[in-house]
Amino acid sequence: MLKKIDKYLGYFIIFLPFLDFITGILTWNEISYSLGFIIKGVFLVFVIIYLLVNYPNKKIFLLMGFYFVIYFLYLLINDKNLILEITNIIKIFYLPILILFFTIYKNSKITKKEISYVLFIYLLLYLGPVFLGLGHNIKEIYPNKDLYLSYFYIGNELVNIFIGLLPIVVLYLIESNSKLLKVLFSVLLFLGICLLGTKAFYLSLGIILIYFLIQYRREFFQSLKKNQLKFLLLIAVIMVGLIVYLPKMNLYQNIKTALNYYEIEHFRDLCSWENLDHVVFSNRLSFLKSVNNTYVESDSLEKLLGLGREKIIAVKDVEMDCFDIFYSLGLVGTAFYVLFFIWVLRQTKLKNVYKFSIILVVVISCFSGHVLLSPMVSTYIALLFLVSKNDLGKEIRDILLVSNMYPSDNYPHYGIFVKNTYELLKANQLKIDLVVIYKTNNKLKKILYYLKFYLKSFWLALWNNYDYIYVHFVSHSTKGIFIPFICSKNTKLVLNTHGNDIVADYDFEVRNEKISAKYLKRADKVIASSDYFKDVLKDKYNIEDDRIVVYPAGGVDLKKFKVMNKEEALKKLGLSKDNKYFGYVARIEKDKGYDTLLLAINELKKEKKLKDNVKFIIVGSGQEENILEKMITEYKLSSYIVRKPLVDQKELVYIFNAIEAFIYPTKRKSESLGLTGLEAMASGSLVIGSNKYGPSSYLVDGKNSLTFNPYDYKELTKKIEEVLKMKKKDKDKLVKSAYETCEEYSIEKTKDILLDIFK
Repeated sequence: MLKKIDKYLGYFIIFLPFLDFITGILTWNEISYSLGFIIKGVFLVFVIIYLLVNYPNKKIFLLMGFYFVIYFLYLLINDKNLILEITNIIKIFYLPILILFFTIYKNSKITKKEISYVLFIYLLLYLGPVFLGLGHNIKEIYPNKDLYLSYFYIGNELVNIFIGLLPIVVLYLIESNSKLLKVLFSVLLFLGICLLGTKAFYLSLGIILIYFLIQYRREFFQSLKKNQLKFLLLIAVIMVGLIVYLPKMNLYQNIKTALNYYEIEHFRDLCSWENLDHVVFSNRLSFLKSVNNTYVESDSLEKLLGLGREKIIAVKDVEMDCFDIFYSLGLVGTAFYVLFFIWVLRQTKLKNVYKFSIILVVVISCFSGHVLLSPMVSTYIALLFLVSKNDLGKEIRDILLVSNMYPSDNYPHYGIFVKNTYELLKANQLKIDLVVIYKTNNKLKKILYYLKFYLKSFWLALWNNYDYIYVHFVSHSTKGIFIPFICSKNTKLVLNTHGNDIVADYDFEVRNEKISAKYLKRADKVIASSDYFKDVLKDKYNIEDDRIVVYPAGGVDLKKFKVMNKEEALKKLGLSKDNKYFGYVARIEKDKGYDTLLLAINELKKEKKLKDNVKFIIVGSGQEENILEKMITEYKLSSYIVRKPLVDQKELVYIFNAIEAFIYPTKRKSESLGLTGLEAMASGSLVIGSNKYGPSSYLVDGKNSLTFNPYDYKELTKKIEEVLKMKKKDKDKLVKSAYETCEEYSIEKTKDILLDIFK
């Protein structure tokens, strides 16, 4: 249950910018109810229930309940607008209640990265409509002002979210390895600053800049000494930009309009209290004076328990949150609010940048509205208390593993070597994120899967400080991460080659080679599954020897692939113990050798050397299954064939233990190793295998296997005959030697090769 709460709360936080955007659209279209307020109200109910159940000190809730009962009775007695006043008090206490919640709530996944996501989304939602020529301007509400709002409705709320989150985002960017992320965020922020310029915003930006200059003064001055010319050029560009762009800025135009309207011609005119109020405070001091007069003239009960929202609106909102709270709640309510707020703040400790951010927004609330009284803003202010707890410094993930193949329920053996490497790295306490594609034969799904695959790998590589990005299948899987990688400061790229990503079997795969060549040049390490592939990398791609690591496709799991009782294996598979079985396990595709096997079986049949009790188990699926079935029918071999689709590893072990020999007739140049042959050897099966390409790295004819030229089916015929006539002691000798070979390729023996790359 708690895991679900954590998951949904994470979604809720990321969804909030969209919620505020949708609420803004509804408001602009004069749909009166606030979707955002309703959803945040539901969230508040959840928070209160959570606190009542989990918070140890229940006395504070009794005190709050006592105050709210008194306030409710006060509203009833004085015939106040209950809906308006209750809504107002919810807004007032929304922030301290949420802070209390986030001080006890534990969810380590919500960090400054998620805060950066939120601000990034707000920027996209704010700036996106600009480029489409859409959105609204505040002049639609206030004709004498000019401020682009996109589809948000209250500019101050958006500004205050930016002010509250920006210090944390700046810290995240400082710690980020990604130059691309820094540039992208800087451009979006610059555009946002230009369009969303208010006095409070620019003042806050100046304060934030000074704060970080002080915090990072040593690094700043060291960089200044090294790059004096660049800094001078940057300052010159900024100055020219200000000279050119300043007159076009909304803030400049708004101030100019105000100066003209109030007939302020000289700076000395601005020094009067009245003009200062007009231009700097946007008449808020006048509103404050009016509301204060109403408060002074009110009765004693209203002084103690507040004028209420309705009476303040009748005069005019002060638009300065601290004063709006005071006049709404009165002396008693404000005292309770302040004491409750102080008590809540004492329940936790904020780290430096978070403390600075909270202080900044509280100070802004003394001069502006929509900070402490806006659930939209309050949610993020409160969230900073959780993020501060979770901030352990620079966030680093060890590895991002990216692969366009990974096993699934439908294709349990497809990309199993990728899964093996993932589980090995994870078992050795490495922090690893996984982006993979599961096999599908549906073309539309495949396109959508790849689109999601590239977007997700790009996003993770952009936002996370990975020590390594580890890519399986170079040509297809590297695209998404390549630009973030080359724009990253400290991340290393490890490319794991597999087959036709660097060796083409078909003409159209030559394109793979060209794509892979570009990526291989930038790799820190390149993993080859065998010495055969190592030679390909050196000779064809000019990869230096010290950049190549030979690692056998995840290795053989000797705990899964093991010798068992043959009769038991036959029984599990539903096969007759009176028959002798040979096995083939591979994709049914060009050059995988299924045709060589069928031709050999047909040759044995023609020469009458194939007894009725000899059967061949063919396991696999692929693009040429129709050709396979056609050959079986044409040569009338169906009585000798046991056909199975792709099977899981458990059933595969039974097959390896049930057969006389495993036939591995691959003709593929892209066969990098042939892990299936090693898994068969580990399961006590004799291997009749190809003497070319990957399998030739470990198969030695007459020593641990029988090998043949995969282009000569008659040679395979002789090897099958040889097995059928072979004495038990001779076969046992080969099988024993084969097991010793596969031990050298076991996960235990080879795991350090992989782990050493990611030290």
